[in-house]
This record gives sequence, C-alpha cells and structure tokens, in this order.
Amino acid sequence: MRVIMAVDWQIKTIAQKSTLSGIGFEPGQKVVCLLFMDSTSAELGRADLLETELESFSIPGELLGRWSRVVKDPSAEGVSVQETISSAEDLFFSLYEVESSTEIVESDALKHLLGLMLERKRILKVRGARSTTQSQAYYHPKRKIEIEVPIIEISPQLMLSIQDTLSDLVL
Repeated sequence: MRVIMAVDWQIKTIAQKSTLSGIGFEPGQKVVCLLFMDSTSAELGRADLLETELESFSIPGELLGRWSRVVKDPSAEGVSVQETISSAEDLFFSLYEVESSTEIVESDALKHLLGLMLERKRILKVRGARSTTQSQAYYHPKRKIEIEVPIIEISPQLMLSIQDTLSDLVL
C-alpha cells in the first residue's frame, strides 16, 4: 500500500545576501536566483545573486532553473501569500525554460511537487483525466498555456537527495 502525503509548501523568498560576494541585498535591487545540479556533490544547489554579479558567477554544474525578484523593503509587512505563490510559479516555469543536456530526476521531482502545490493553490488546473503514470496535463490560465508535468514516484531516497534544496526553497 502506497501512502501519499499532502504537503503544503511555501516557497521562500530570496536570501538576505549574495551567494557570491556575501553583500547584503538592499530594497529595490534585482536578485537572480539560480537552481542547479552541483557536478561535484551531485546535489541540488541554489544561488541568490545581484543581477550585476551574474556574469562573475560560475555555476558549479548544470543550470535547472532561473528566476528573479526585486528586494522588498524589510520594514514593510511580511511576505504576502501572493508573493510566495508568485515565487513558486517563477521557479516552476523556470524548470521548463532552462535547456538541460541530461534528464535529471531531481528536476522532474521538483516539477511534480511544485505542480501539485500550484494545483492545490488553484494556479494550475488539471486537463483531461487524472493520470498516475508518465505525465499530467495542466493548464495555466494566466499564461494561457498547457504544460505536461512528469509524474514521479517520490521515494525516500529521492527526497533525501533533494531535501537540502527543498529546505532552501520552502518554508
């Protein structure tokens, strides 16, 4: 018997300082977030950089996703639900926009998990019959596009391989 847990993750906003320089981010600055498969550790990694530092940063592996955000004023109220959902959407679509030279199971697992989360938040809508193998068709009304999301069996080993990235990405 397989047990499927419903998980409600919130995608974290950008880090407080640059991965490259360690310089703190200031309100109004544009920050680029990179998700990659580290070639030395074979683990997922994330880097948050100032847009101006992007050319100086050498990705230590294969780029899986890329999205950007403008730093908000910390004196303003906390992160709104809409900002969190927007960040999840940006990450989800960036996983499809970046060309990958190899099929990466972790990337497909993130697509699957984020797809489920965005469906639960009513951002994505299921198209056709519910699928339990291969892929599920979803429709994104705001972009007016249909997208195929791979269905991956999330094993304990797979969760262990992506847990650090998930802890960096989700609250």
